[in-house]
Amino acid sequence: MPFDSTRSRDGLNDPEIADTLSRLHKDARRDRWVFARALPAIALGRLRGRSVFESAEPFLSDAYIPVSPELGRLMYQIARAAKSRNIVEFGSSLGISAIYLAAAARENDGRFTGTEMLPHKFRIAESNLVSAGLKRWADIREGDALESLEPLDGPVDFVFLDGWKDLYVPILQLLEPKLADGALIFADNIHSFRKTLKPFVDYVCDPRNGYETTLVPIGSGVSISTWREQSNEKPDCRY
Repeated sequence: MPFDSTRSRDGLNDPEIADTLSRLHKDARRDRWVFARALPAIALGRLRGRSVFESAEPFLSDAYIPVSPELGRLMYQIARAAKSRNIVEFGSSLGISAIYLAAAARENDGRFTGTEMLPHKFRIAESNLVSAGLKRWADIREGDALESLEPLDGPVDFVFLDGWKDLYVPILQLLEPKLADGALIFADNIHSFRKTLKPFVDYVCDPRNGYETTLVPIGSGVSISTWREQSNEKPDCRY
């Protein structure tokens, strides 16, 4: 394929991308005030055995809830190395992770598709992709991801799950018929939503469901799975 002159060779060092990410990660530091307002709910949740994030979730509608720069760069580099061209995200929030993944899609001559339930977050995420110069390679779908991703064309070769935690399994199962062999699935908040995400972790840790999975202690916990042929092997990871 001839080189596309509209595609940057600088990756995440592209000035538009780097400046936008720097601004957004700086702005996201205000999330600490969100958690401060949620302290009473967090204290009550701890008494009931809930994690900090689970207890604070009702307060997070206006929060960035960003991926860390380390996780964003890791996903970008792995998606680039795997030559992922059809990248899907469940739960784009204000668009920080979307920028990392859309940048990988651009470098691979591919396409990024994100989802966001909340209208005001959807509009901001779209604007941030424009600021980063990535809108040509990216599309964020507003509304219920179970509906907006249903007509998505496959094969999908990279998935990032970071939306409502009780929907990780239904979203993944929706995408399974569209997954390419060897597709990569990243899922965030594995540790911070330990109780809510236990069914998901059990699902992807069971090779009989078609996955090989590693749990990685990055940030609030990440699972990295590879979609393979189903087998009768015993689970290969533990929560």
